[in-house]
Amino acid sequence: MAAPTHYLKKRDTLWNPRASKSELSAHARDFLRQERYSDALDFFQHAQDEQGLAEIKAYALQTGDTFLLGRLYRFDKALVTEADWKKAEAHNEKIGRPSMAELARKQYAPPPEVVKKQEDLGEKPIGEL
Repeated sequence: MAAPTHYLKKRDTLWNPRASKSELSAHARDFLRQERYSDALDFFQHAQDEQGLAEIKAYALQTGDTFLLGRLYRFDKALVTEADWKKAEAHNEKIGRPSMAELARKQYAPPPEVVKKQEDLGEKPIGEL
């Protein structure tokens, strides 16, 4: 069975309460073959397919795709570590995508108000320890 291509069919398949996890995973794998990673992630998430989620994460880290990493992080914060964000940052710096590197950096850097509060207390910011 091929993955649905029309957005309404995709939505109906994804949210069908009678859809089995194996059916959703099969659609996700079909989307992977088509290099439709965001769609594949949708279906892997609904199927709770840990292996599929790991494949999406591997692809995101290989390409520095901060969008996919962010979606994985919102789905389950345990899926994306600080080291993963740093790897995505380094990859994006290397290939000349500074805005994506900055986006990855913001995911693990302390918020500015934390740094300011530390400075007010006479402490060094975390990055300068």
